[in-house]
Amino acid sequence: MTQLNYSRWTKACVLAGMLAAQLACGNNVFKSGVKKDPAEDSTLALERKNPSKAIKILEEALVDDPGNPKYLSILATAYATRAGIDPLTLGSKFSTSSASLLGDSSSTGSITSLFSVMPAATADVIKDIDYAVSILNGQIPVSDRQPGDAFKTAIYMTASMVLHTKALDSRGKGTLTAADIASLSDADANAILNNLDAAAALLAANGAAPGVSSAAASETAAAALAKYSTQIDAAEGTTKAEKLRNYLAANPGATAKSS
Repeated sequence: MTQLNYSRWTKACVLAGMLAAQLACGNNVFKSGVKKDPAEDSTLALERKNPSKAIKILEEALVDDPGNPKYLSILATAYATRAGIDPLTLGSKFSTSSASLLGDSSSTGSITSLFSVMPAATADVIKDIDYAVSILNGQIPVSDRQPGDAFKTAIYMTASMVLHTKALDSRGKGTLTAADIASLSDADANAILNNLDAAAALLAANGAAPGVSSAAASETAAAALAKYSTQIDAAEGTTKAEKLRNYLAANPGATAKSS
């Protein structure tokens, strides 16, 4: 019995020594083999208001697992978050905003009415939101879209459309001058209109995203975007670009503090 106890004590000491050595070297045996989940880590970074860290985590993860739809979906959210666009917040504003923001049947609300709910239209902000759109709309097959991706895509397209228009505001006063509108190229005008049509179609077809209280956000936003499209089509001009310029000239925006 004494020999048995001694043997057990010896083994215990050896194991304790091995553990101490591994801990001293920074190799915790209790943590070895535990692989971090990039989706969880990046989501946590977003919750902590650190979208750049989330982007770094996901882009590193995508090197080993390219095309992972879950990673790509969160990556799009991270880029949009860094741009200052939150889809649920913006979607909720669509359902609760006044007629002056979105435009009801008796209002002349326009794209420029949305300037006030957008961040500053800097080059970096526009680059980030455009990349978020390209991830969701170009890198994730429709069959692999994550819950809420269609809603996010539409909201990000809307944000991109408004930010590209807001970027024309050279004075930063929330209104467009004749010179601002004249600076809008045909290519940029067509890109704005393509985003407008695509966003309205996605919102109309996919309803509300998880986390939105009801379909009202999507329905109201879709109706507003469809109205903008109708108003632009009714403007004078022989091309879409000309129609958009004339529409903006008639709806230059109300003077407001730039975001």
